[in-house]
Amino acid sequence: MQHQPSGQDETMRPKPYQWLYTVLIAIDQLGNALSGGYADSTISARVGYNARHSNPLTRKYWCFLQWLINYCFYPLDGADHCYQAYLSGNKSHYRDGSDLMRVILSVLIVVNAVPIILVTRMLAWWQKKAIA
Repeated sequence: MQHQPSGQDETMRPKPYQWLYTVLIAIDQLGNALSGGYADSTISARVGYNARHSNPLTRKYWCFLQWLINYCFYPLDGADHCYQAYLSGNKSHYRDGSDLMRVILSVLIVVNAVPIILVTRMLAWWQKKAIA
């Protein structure tokens, strides 16, 4: 009997962009875990949840991060990326985190915001150009 490594035929393999998307989600979840969140949740989902459900003392912090992330992904996902990520996520494991973990989270988001903004704007432009 011959063993098939994946259990799927070759037509079921993901396309390269699907692979890249999966890797980017994994990196996002790693960043969330490194900053005190659960490994199964993305940064966007954590921020979307905490912007609505956090302690009033930290609500402005979470709302600022939500605004920044939503701005980053606006061309691809519309105005409410973080809340939509929360709604489509597992909805069960979100942490506010300690002050140190929130600082780490902020640094991760701010440092990555500019490259993400550039990439999402270029992708949106490319999609418009391909349609026209």
